[in-house]
Amino acid sequence: MLLKLLSEPDQNHLLDLAKLLALADKPLLWDGKTSDEFTSSTDLSALSIQEGEKEREMITELEQSITRPSLSTSMFGSASTSSSMFGRSSPAAFMFGGKPSNDVAAQLIEALKKYPVSKAEKPETRVQAATTVLKELLKDKKFELPTAPKVILFELLLVALRDGTITSVEWALLKEFQLHHQLEDFIFDDLLERAETLNQEVSKTISIILE
Repeated sequence: MLLKLLSEPDQNHLLDLAKLLALADKPLLWDGKTSDEFTSSTDLSALSIQEGEKEREMITELEQSITRPSLSTSMFGSASTSSSMFGRSSPAAFMFGGKPSNDVAAQLIEALKKYPVSKAEKPETRVQAATTVLKELLKDKKFELPTAPKVILFELLLVALRDGTITSVEWALLKEFQLHHQLEDFIFDDLLERAETLNQEVSKTISIILE
């Protein structure tokens, strides 16, 4: 319901921010290997981000709740579309990588490549890389309605809470969004409380249905 308060450009902006948040702290792979699996033949330039099933489903649900016909061929798309675009490494994960483009995943990967492999997985590095991409997404962005940043923040909080808790990397990005739009702390805290309550109620409802 809240998404309908956003214009189409603002909905598109939300989707980009949500994808960045979903990928910001996910495991990194080099040439399909973790840092513990490196061999002498591992191509360290072939960096990718492994996205879990929950993150993919959350983004897909968000995309499907928005009236956006062009998304049928977008970077999110249906499960089958996403599989063909990004390749499925396992039933529960997507791999994002490849050449630089306007895609948020590719932008994040390019930002991470600027750091030594030994530092790429550290939380502070993940925050710095993701914040670089976030600032590019936020730069010169103008909203048609003053309520739009609050709606977007609420939706991003729901994305971050998909696992029940907000990670340090996700928290840093959410606070950066708040700072950029000069939202008061009490607004952030109130929206966080509402998002946590909604997330808990949804979880309880699902548990009742599955009993």
